[in-house]
Amino acid sequence: MSEIKKVRFRRSAAIATSLAAVLVLAACTSGGSDTAASADNAEPVKVGVLTDMTGAFGIVGKSNEAVAKFTINEINANGGVLGRQLEMVLADSATDAAIATQVASRLVNQDKVAVVVGGVASFTRVAVRDVIADKGNTIYIWPASYEGGECSTNVWNTGSAPNQQVDPTVEYLLAEGKKTFFLAGSDYLYPRNILARVRQVVEAGGGSIVGEEYVPLDMTDPSNLVSKVLAAKADVLFEVVVLPGTAPFIKGVVDGGFKGKIAGTLFDEGINPLIGAQAEGLIGVQDFYLSVEDPFTKSQVAKFNEQHPEAAGLFSATFNATAWYRSFYLWKAAVEKANSFDTAEVNKAMDSVSLKDSIGGPVSFEPGTKHVNLQMYLGESKADGSNVILKSLGSIKPLECK
Repeated sequence: MSEIKKVRFRRSAAIATSLAAVLVLAACTSGGSDTAASADNAEPVKVGVLTDMTGAFGIVGKSNEAVAKFTINEINANGGVLGRQLEMVLADSATDAAIATQVASRLVNQDKVAVVVGGVASFTRVAVRDVIADKGNTIYIWPASYEGGECSTNVWNTGSAPNQQVDPTVEYLLAEGKKTFFLAGSDYLYPRNILARVRQVVEAGGGSIVGEEYVPLDMTDPSNLVSKVLAAKADVLFEVVVLPGTAPFIKGVVDGGFKGKIAGTLFDEGINPLIGAQAEGLIGVQDFYLSVEDPFTKSQVAKFNEQHPEAAGLFSATFNATAWYRSFYLWKAAVEKANSFDTAEVNKAMDSVSLKDSIGGPVSFEPGTKHVNLQMYLGESKADGSNVILKSLGSIKPLECK
């Protein structure tokens, strides 16, 4: 071999050896950091937030949006979900079933969210569940106390079920010697089914129903209903008249001289200030009141109020704040248990996830029910808008989907 050829050969061999070393080094280093790099550089996971920013329940939507932001920001600050950040996509369901269906479809089909949390009224849930959970094959979390019976595929319920609110309220009133009940509600699914449960528990406990009336959802003049309540002279008015009719109705009954107890599923620090001094003595059961004393609850609510002054006074069970908070964390727990965002895998995991710490107390899905075990509290409203806890009821299982 000539000297020129030898030089060329040695130079080519050196280049080849160096190139091989670079490739080996690259392979070794990428093998150790591939997972971290993919998590660090991955696109955010979109999560849908569906609530009534406008319409009759706009005040509830304001609370829902703030709680969603608070919770998602908190999750992101602590590493996200499976190392990926969450990106909130807000949709206004506008207290209108048709609009809710349209924006829910957008969340699933255009925004490609991994989960949808939301809905204020039950008619919204009924309108959007097929679009999201069935046709959209996307996890839908319904974060509201409601009338029960929601057992659809891919749908999970994080608010209180009727037996968790109605049963202990009615049982308390019956034990107090209250035997006659007048039922009043807005004319849609939630009030009608809640009051059907009230009737069932009252009659099973030896009480009786002396009247039952329903009013349009947008009722603002309650005078006719007030007259019927006063004429019945019941021991208890159990009412589920929703906004905007809640305050004028209760004020009319109290100012009209009603002598019995007023009970319902929608009384707490969120609603009481709208009612004013006439809120004194209202009875109900919730999964949270501001007077709940556990350190985690007090700390988190204080952080929320500091970070979201625009929603001051709106962190309440009636506005479903606690259910919204736990919804994102329960979904996070299920995703991490499944080690996947896949709908089928998350569904399997969701059935048994729990949170040791959550606002209001520990929470867990009761296997086979698609609903949660909740810490519940019997409360009484005060004229200054606050609530006192008459009794901590402990964890109550949901009687659903079995």
